[in-house]
This record gives sequence, C-alpha cells and structure tokens, in this order.
Amino acid sequence: MSKARSSPFNPSLARWIARIWSLPIFVFVLLKIFTPDPTIVAPVPPLDWFLLSLWGCAVLGLAISWRWETLGAIITIGIMFLREIAWVLLRGPWMPSFLIVWALLVPPAILFLVSGRAERQTR
Repeated sequence: MSKARSSPFNPSLARWIARIWSLPIFVFVLLKIFTPDPTIVAPVPPLDWFLLSLWGCAVLGLAISWRWETLGAIITIGIMFLREIAWVLLRGPWMPSFLIVWALLVPPAILFLVSGRAERQTR
C-alpha cells in the first residue's frame, strides 16, 4: 500500500493565480513610471527616489517569481520589510496606508513561495 498522500493543493494553480494577480501590478507600475504627473512642479528629493525604488525592487521580485518562484518571492517580501524599516529610520512614524501596497504585493509573493515549495516537495 502506498503511503503517498494526495493533496488537494495544486502548485500550478497557485502559480497561475499569482501570475494573473501580478499582471495588473506590472501594468500599474509601468503606467506610473512612464506617465508623468502634471501637478508636480518641484523635483522629487533623492530620499523619496530611494524609498520609491524599494517598492520598484519589490515589484521586480514579483517579475523574477515568474521564472524562479522562491527567489522572487523572498526578494519581494524581504524588500517590503526593508522598505518599511527604511521609512521609519529615514522619515519617522510608519503610516498605515502602506498596508494597501502590502495587500497588493505580498499575497502573490506568498502564493509564489508556497507553489515553489510545493513543487519542490513533489519532485
């Protein structure tokens, strides 16, 4: 008798849900990068560029997850934590509105992480 357990979890389905979830994020980020805001008249300070670039690196981690699920997910989640720590150290108190970005970026990263681990266990 085989001791292999059959699991209802499908790593391929989780991976595709994460990929579909990340597509609107990529589109939004690209639109924000290539569409200038007409209301901004002053140059953006370097500190703000740095903090915004950390969010960009987290999105890049999602893109990496399309090929290497675990690596990209770790990059995304790690940089999100790093960005919040950098904000508190450089700007002061943390703002709860940052949870919106967490709600958009972290769930697909977690799905990539789980699907990558489940894929490794099935091999």
